[in-house]
Amino acid sequence: MFSKIKLLKNNSGQAMVLFALVFVALCGFAAIAIDVGSVAVEKTDLQDAADAAALGGAQDLPSAANAKSAAVYYAGQNGVQASETAATSPYNGDSKKIEVVCTRTVEYTFARVLGFTSIDLSARAVAEYNSQWAGEALPFINLDDNYETNSEIVAWEKTGPGDFESIDNYEIINSDDPDKCYFKVDYMHGIEIKKGTVATIKQEVGYVYDQHYPDKPVYVLSLSTDVMNSDKVKLIDGSYRSLSKLKNNDVIDPSQLMLLKCIFHDYDYKGKTLYFTVLDEYDIANNEFPPDYVNPEGGDVKLVD
Repeated sequence: MFSKIKLLKNNSGQAMVLFALVFVALCGFAAIAIDVGSVAVEKTDLQDAADAAALGGAQDLPSAANAKSAAVYYAGQNGVQASETAATSPYNGDSKKIEVVCTRTVEYTFARVLGFTSIDLSARAVAEYNSQWAGEALPFINLDDNYETNSEIVAWEKTGPGDFESIDNYEIINSDDPDKCYFKVDYMHGIEIKKGTVATIKQEVGYVYDQHYPDKPVYVLSLSTDVMNSDKVKLIDGSYRSLSKLKNNDVIDPSQLMLLKCIFHDYDYKGKTLYFTVLDEYDIANNEFPPDYVNPEGGDVKLVD
């Protein structure tokens, strides 16, 4: 009788030990299934917040202060507190980039049984503001002035029979607002020559002149020096035409173009002639754009790291 009771007690004790071991094992599995899964979700959320914060902050570049403030705001909109967000701009010396690092300590639940209390997570994103030229330029093309040997050029002047360096593929933005009016040129599809003076845009050109004179830069398209020197212009259909024989509605291939950064000297309203000093030149045919240009429609932002 006593031996049976003793045997039962021994079995009960063994069962308790076995249960304890199984419970620890179950907690371990729960830690893997729940805590690890929870950490993965937190990591994803943190990365999403960092991405959103970097993109949101980049919208305000190159103003580092505004960009960093915006990054913290957008991180907060995605559930990450200001104390968990670090924004750096300029990033690696580049004023067009911002780095955002979001950090958070995640407390374990079941993994505590295994001796793990928490884990520190971090997510990082770098975004860049792309302020490349979006087509804001005067609706003319320099066909004859060598900007490499003489910084002074003239536009909207007669360069051939009926040719006044006018183009046709442009849009007037804010045409009724003297302070915000500008021209947007569709250069990517080639530049269409328009014969005649196109006098109907004198007022809008005057608006742009008043906004930029005497020292605010303005952009003007030009044939490259090599093209002008060769006297052969490639058209969008692949054919070539002499400069002196350009016809109305001929479309010059984008590969022939340069972008000139200029300041105004004068605007002859009556004679419809513009005078400039060239400050810089950009080979837009090979994706060279003004680094300090501010797109009036805003720039593009993208994650770069």
